[in-house]
Amino acid sequence: MSTKKTASRATAICAALIICCTPFCGCLQSSNATIRISGAWALYPMMVVWADEYRQEHDVSIEVSGGGAGKGVSDVLNGMTDIGMVSRPLRQEEITQGIFYVAVTTDAVMATINKDNPALAAILQQGLSRDELRSIFMKETTHWGELVGQNIPDDKIVVLGRSDASGAAQIWASYLGNYTQSDLQSRADANYDGDMNLATGIKQQKNAIGFNNINYAYNIETGEYAAGIRPVPLDLNDNGTLDDNEAFYDSRQQLVENVSAEVYPSPPARQEYLASKGPFEGAAKDFVLWILTDGQAYISENGYVQLSPDILQQERTYAETGTRG
Repeated sequence: MSTKKTASRATAICAALIICCTPFCGCLQSSNATIRISGAWALYPMMVVWADEYRQEHDVSIEVSGGGAGKGVSDVLNGMTDIGMVSRPLRQEEITQGIFYVAVTTDAVMATINKDNPALAAILQQGLSRDELRSIFMKETTHWGELVGQNIPDDKIVVLGRSDASGAAQIWASYLGNYTQSDLQSRADANYDGDMNLATGIKQQKNAIGFNNINYAYNIETGEYAAGIRPVPLDLNDNGTLDDNEAFYDSRQQLVENVSAEVYPSPPARQEYLASKGPFEGAAKDFVLWILTDGQAYISENGYVQLSPDILQQERTYAETGTRG
């Protein structure tokens, strides 16, 4: 079974039901050890692939559930899980409470709109600048025609956001300016729990705009656009047109290559982390070290970006020693 198909199947079954992995997700029960993992939806598809591959060669059960970055942190602090998936920088107050963490990959957040958006053709030609996106999400620009200089009927923008403690929302708010997830929530017309639910909300309303992680804006299995959704190209130099070096959204692979080359900005590109209460121990530590070595082979084909060799070596040392720096 290919890793791409594993990721697609896991997202369709596990994420939709929002439960821990079952045998259908490749996480068979074992009498040996159980590793419990929860947290960021951004890292969820990759973690299911890692769990499936690791389980095939190790006598271990791995339970994976989503819930958002905030849940990943709270679950490990409360002893409910062994590993938390976190899609934003760890906060000092979390580290003070005993959170230990390592970076494992890079992902990115992007604005997403309905495929039938009334201004889609113009947006794909000119892109949207960060300030234009800020104006949309802060409800200063309220109609699509304002952005593209057209008189478009029935074009009132519907802004959607996240209701869960979302790393993607915090990273997107940071990209737009000195904002927080609460700022986005308070201005949104509706907020959704989880990446998949937000993507569904965008599909259902032609005037909607939201933000999604790469593997919810593109089809996990094919790398083409997710059904009903289009990523919004960024006009990086703010010249009102999408230049050739800014036009890299036709496939997930194109985007991943430009995230890796740091053409796509950070934020909204960012590192993804695994966290625990205190240093990783036992089976969880073995799994994290595998992710930072053999597990890296599955990253690119599943829509994520590898860390540089120097950073990977640094994170492996942190995981081995249980200390950072």
